[in-house]
Amino acid sequence: MHVGHLRSTIIGDVVCRLLEFVGHDVHRVNHLGDWGTQFGMLIAHLQDQFPNYTTESPPIENLQAFYKESKARFDADPDFKARAYKCVVALQGGDETIMKGWRLICDISLREFNKIYERLDIRLDPMGESFYQKKMEELVPELEAAGYLKHSEGC
Repeated sequence: MHVGHLRSTIIGDVVCRLLEFVGHDVHRVNHLGDWGTQFGMLIAHLQDQFPNYTTESPPIENLQAFYKESKARFDADPDFKARAYKCVVALQGGDETIMKGWRLICDISLREFNKIYERLDIRLDPMGESFYQKKMEELVPELEAAGYLKHSEGC
């Protein structure tokens, strides 16, 4: 988490407190980035550093350092980069082994986030991008059938 995340969380908390004060029912949803390339990098690195991660909980104390190691490998090693992308595809496809690594990393992240949130007395209901995966599986074909989608190569 960097200061940009913290700033938007604090602003959101202030708005929630104001709305609750005047009687509104507020859902304190915090959208976490828990899907995508960064998780592919982390999972591929996890597989290399802790090959038994599915049966033994790895001793990852500093997720930021672990992320920096995975990012350095991603930038320097084309084979690692390709594996990281494959991990993202497997994650989004629901591969159970990959999902186990993903849950492990998310749990570590949430524990660290919650230390900060507790100190600031911020109450949130975390909801990651992953929450929308199943919903997208229904929505995309519907949008496609209606002619709202256009295939592109990212341009």
